Amino acid sequence: MSDSEEIYQVITANRLRDGLIVYLTKDDSVTGWTETISYAHIAGEDEIEALLATAKTYEDSNVVVGTYAVEIAGSKVPLTARERIRAAGPSVRYGDDAVPFNSSDFEI
Repeated sequence: MSDSEEIYQVITANRLRDGLIVYLTKDDSVTGWTETISYAHIAGEDEIEALLATAKTYEDSNVVVGTYAVEIAGSKVPLTARERIRAAGPSVRYGDDAVPFNSSDFEI
């Protein structure tokens, strides 16, 4: 990140249905969630509190859990290593994407 790049925020959470990391979207007064950070709504300081309140309504409705704001650079790159890992997707496959365990692959 260059020193001149502005800092913004996006809202993130985990979707209760499947546990995936999601980001709040907002387009022409339609609000929802996306699994891709590049589609997340970018917020400045002036609107972050309103977006957090919107996200809280989804949390209260049991759509998502653990809503919070993430600082990003203008290019939608999270500033912390933790959030860059979260944005990249699961580091371990699970659910339908899980690789079945085969005990014959291991020798003892």
